[in-house]
Amino acid sequence: MARWEQDGWQEEDLNKLKLGFLMNMLACKEPQGVDVTVYFARYLNMVGVNPDNYPIFLDLFRKRNHWVVDALIGDIDPRAFFKDVQPNYFILAECFKAFEESERGGMYPKSLLVFLGILEVTYKNPLEGYRVFPLSAENVNNLGKHLDEEKDQMDPLNRSILMILDKIASLMDPGTLEDEDIEVMKVATQANNIRGKFLDMTKHLNEALPELLLKKGDYSTDEIPPTQS
Repeated sequence: MARWEQDGWQEEDLNKLKLGFLMNMLACKEPQGVDVTVYFARYLNMVGVNPDNYPIFLDLFRKRNHWVVDALIGDIDPRAFFKDVQPNYFILAECFKAFEESERGGMYPKSLLVFLGILEVTYKNPLEGYRVFPLSAENVNNLGKHLDEEKDQMDPLNRSILMILDKIASLMDPGTLEDEDIEVMKVATQANNIRGKFLDMTKHLNEALPELLLKKGDYSTDEIPPTQS
């Protein structure tokens, strides 16, 4: 019998202790923790994302640490990172939660591109995408707030968001819905409204979105670097 078993430690207790230390390190609240998380991200990059492990990848992408995200992505195109995972309700809920929790400019651009890539696949067929994750107007607002009015529509992030909004807006096209759905029409109308205000040089996003959502942030604020960059 192992000494830790003789002292009254059960395997379940030991696993909880290990998990506690691991979670503290992955919180990235000190440089040494960032070091560990970066190496963990590199390991995950080597393993690759798949239908059995994707939640841990989503969790790392939501961290406000670009060193971790860079290690996780490596040389992969951010928009295609989850190409081997079928979008589902959980994944999409995590995407929109990330949009909601981050202010404009408050998410590392590569992380934002990863989430946008998932939405591009999901809403390529807008009606099928809506069936997987029924959008709300609030979801659309939290997506649209990440448009950067200081850049044009050809900026990669803007282009992706505008394309997704266009797909969502097409839900109001004649023949798309068998029965008129008021909630779907509200979502589609708001998506079209946000897109239209951005593309109209005489308009501004604050004419489509609440000022509170347009507050600017900086993903690098309070970001903890690793011990060696």
